[in-house]
Amino acid sequence: MNDAEKLLRKMFNVGKGPIDAIGNSDTDPTTYFHPDVVNSLFGPSGTKELIVGREAFFQFVSRCASAVTDRSDEIIAITGIDQECALVHARAKRKSVANGQEIEYEWAMLYRVENGMITYGADMLDTDAQAFWGNVLKAN
Repeated sequence: MNDAEKLLRKMFNVGKGPIDAIGNSDTDPTTYFHPDVVNSLFGPSGTKELIVGREAFFQFVSRCASAVTDRSDEIIAITGIDQECALVHARAKRKSVANGQEIEYEWAMLYRVENGMITYGADMLDTDAQAFWGNVLKAN
């Protein structure tokens, strides 16, 4: 198990029951992210957007959290890749606050961890999940 996998297991509370990847954690999630973290995420445009910096990333996460209710995540696997990277595979349930639309989907996120902090993340969503988030974030 590499350092990225260890950090992500701790951050996502693996083994401690259901999680909320965009909301609550046993610890302050900002402590896991480098101040200059770079994330490539599906945003309000429904396409990939580059988010640079911890503060900008958590503003985005807060916006996502406020746009959905009845949300939960289940970590299916966290797989280490080389020394610095790990892939998180999870299942999500979401419900839009704006229109009540519900969706269940699987998501994946690739993380790079350097010197004990996440420095890069990239998400991968199927087209239905991309469309859901595009609609939800435009409405919020």
